[in-house]
Amino acid sequence: MWGNKNLGRRFLSSKILLIASLFVLIFFSVNLAKEIINRRDLQQEINKYLVQLDDLNKSNQDLSGSIEYFKTMAFVENEARTKLNLKKPGEQIIIVPEEKTPGQAAANTSLVNGLADQTASQPNYLNWWNYFFNQNL
Repeated sequence: MWGNKNLGRRFLSSKILLIASLFVLIFFSVNLAKEIINRRDLQQEINKYLVQLDDLNKSNQDLSGSIEYFKTMAFVENEARTKLNLKKPGEQIIIVPEEKTPGQAAANTSLVNGLADQTASQPNYLNWWNYFFNQNL
């Protein structure tokens, strides 16, 4: 019996057990470090997706609000007024022309007259060419 105790003590104090223990410790440490890194990366990805989810929820709420506004008569009336130039009965529409300075009016008149003179002197196919390709030949 005493021999078995010496053998056990010798085995526990041997260098082979020490080296084997170190390898096992290193193996578990490396795997633990990999797991910690994987969890950190997964948590970062989860946080990124949560931010995207919040953004999409806000966008969804904005779109839902827009849809509700598009269903109202106020929107229909506004669209009819602006795009179809409709008015309510008894309403009068006033159109205010843009004010042009005398220099702008003279420049526009001379430009139109210059183009009219230029197109009158050129053959028709050159006028079309200039119209589509904006080149002066």
